[in-house]
Amino acid sequence: MKGTTHGGHRVVGEHWLSPRTINTIVGEVGRIHDLEVDGPERQLGTLRPHDARHTFAYRLSAASGHNRAELERRLGHANDRYLRLYTNPPEDIAAGWAEDL
Repeated sequence: MKGTTHGGHRVVGEHWLSPRTINTIVGEVGRIHDLEVDGPERQLGTLRPHDARHTFAYRLSAASGHNRAELERRLGHANDRYLRLYTNPPEDIAAGWAEDL
């Protein structure tokens, strides 16, 4: 979605999309997807754009060998607290590690 920002809103064409509107749209996409697929294992559950940021950060951390400079550059955070927050494994992956013990 190409556009500019104005007052915290994404401007697309002549329309302004607030973060809340974007969250609502993405959430609705996930809900519609789940209605159309067979089996709970193929369902997405609640979709939130910010979850994609966490997934990206986690995967980038693993792929880059936990390269701090790359993480800081891509995520825009140099604070250890935020880097840890964004690079923690998703719950399903962490649960799998515990099960493997």
